[in-house]
Amino acid sequence: MLPQGTAIFQVRGACRLAIGVGPVRVSLAAVTPDSLRVMTANLWSWHCEPSGLADVLRDQDPDVLAVQELHWGCVEVIKHHFPHNHLDPHHETLGTGIAARRAFAVERLPVTYRGGWIAKLDSAAWPHLPSPIEVVNVHFANPVGWPWTNSYRVRRRQLDVVAAHISSTRSRTVVVGDFNASPAWPVYREMARRMTDSAVEAGTVLRTWRFRGMTPPLLRIDHAFVKDARGVRTWTVEVPGADHLALVADIAFS
Repeated sequence: MLPQGTAIFQVRGACRLAIGVGPVRVSLAAVTPDSLRVMTANLWSWHCEPSGLADVLRDQDPDVLAVQELHWGCVEVIKHHFPHNHLDPHHETLGTGIAARRAFAVERLPVTYRGGWIAKLDSAAWPHLPSPIEVVNVHFANPVGWPWTNSYRVRRRQLDVVAAHISSTRSRTVVVGDFNASPAWPVYREMARRMTDSAVEAGTVLRTWRFRGMTPPLLRIDHAFVKDARGVRTWTVEVPGADHLALVADIAFS
């Protein structure tokens, strides 16, 4: 259980971030020694402000960063903050990447349309972790893209690949990203059947998507699912220029 003062701070911080107020630094002090801070952010391609992203990364200080809709303009910011990275930017919305403060091995997850990445963290570079950890970055196709029947088939194929990997890997696993699925949608329900939603477990369920970045958060479509791990706390933070709030999760493996 978190110390009482920390829990109160976290809840207040989460509420502040949920309505789009600027970045808040959240301390790792109350998290277990074997924890990992993972951040996922859809950057909305060229709309994302590099200087704003730099501020968010400095203030949130994640161990692992997963990004979707990565444009060339934010690549150097991520590289500056993370000495270890695998970034695949694109001039539209197909760019993805994963980065970390320590070394990791990377594998491609052969997901249709928008490829996924698997970051493999081992004890040689991450001695505080109890066993090998995989952090998987995914970006599901938009379910309302026309024609809808094609969008459904693409999403079904994407889900099949992700589900197969979850079933086959022996590592403790964190799957993060833009699922383009609220809890009412089949993709979310299928993932929740196989893994644990860290936001639900932590008790901090917050919406992440804003219409063209102009509205208050409307939908919760960015998620951090865990297997053989637990969500200690989660919160959202505004990334200047992006239409999604970043989701940050402190995940424990004890």
